[in-house]
Amino acid sequence: MGLLDYLKTGQTLPTNSLLHRLDPRTRLLGLLGLLLVWVIIRHVGLALGILALELGLIVVARVPLRYALRGLGALLPWLVLVAGVQLAFGVGDMPGRPALLVCGPWRLSPCSLGFALVTLIRFAGLALTMSLFVWTSSIPDLAHGLEALAAPLDRLRLPAHQLALAGVIAIRFLPTMALELERLQKAQAARGADLMLDRRGFVHRVRQTLPLVVPLFAVALRRAERLAEAMEARAYGGGRGRSHYARLRLGWVDALALGGIILLVIVVLTRGS
Repeated sequence: MGLLDYLKTGQTLPTNSLLHRLDPRTRLLGLLGLLLVWVIIRHVGLALGILALELGLIVVARVPLRYALRGLGALLPWLVLVAGVQLAFGVGDMPGRPALLVCGPWRLSPCSLGFALVTLIRFAGLALTMSLFVWTSSIPDLAHGLEALAAPLDRLRLPAHQLALAGVIAIRFLPTMALELERLQKAQAARGADLMLDRRGFVHRVRQTLPLVVPLFAVALRRAERLAEAMEARAYGGGRGRSHYARLRLGWVDALALGGIILLVIVVLTRGS
């Protein structure tokens, strides 16, 4: 499996759904709202309900559920590991509560089991939230939305356009750097390097990855220098005083979506935290 297979969440799916037609600012604020919800949620039932709601949004976005859930397959072993560590150390257990299972100093209580389940659901929800956002947001939309939301910073003499551009470039470089890392791996494997990362332990994989870090940084700096020279050659001078070809307008669908996100955050703050 190539490294680009792990970046399925970095590919925009132009299905022209209702979520695709939302204002980029609405999608960005909705992303922040859902991330806040997943961070503060504590109840298993409410977490399952929000996860079902997110799966419904994926259906509305016309993304096949099989494709959406495929990305969670790579994360599942790590999620199970995190939940297992929490259960082993009794994270979330409350003294005085009855135990479901006792083995020496270790005890399994409904509180610790519920906390581990919430952790699994939370990380799965976070992954699906980020995936859904990127599936429905192209790079130009993301740039316009970030710049529009950061526009009030111009009054504080902060470069809103440059900040938005830096964020978009960083996101855009993720698949590029993954492709470069895959090329470096294949080049070193062709020279006899042992890069069987999928068949060894975690420590071995870290040791085998370290020799790739230096050339990867060199490639990243070289690409950044080329990008800077290309921007200078096109007379890029920042965002102050620049006009915009794409003008963003909030519609009634955006108002309903933002209202729903605000209502969801309030419900979780009052009942789920």
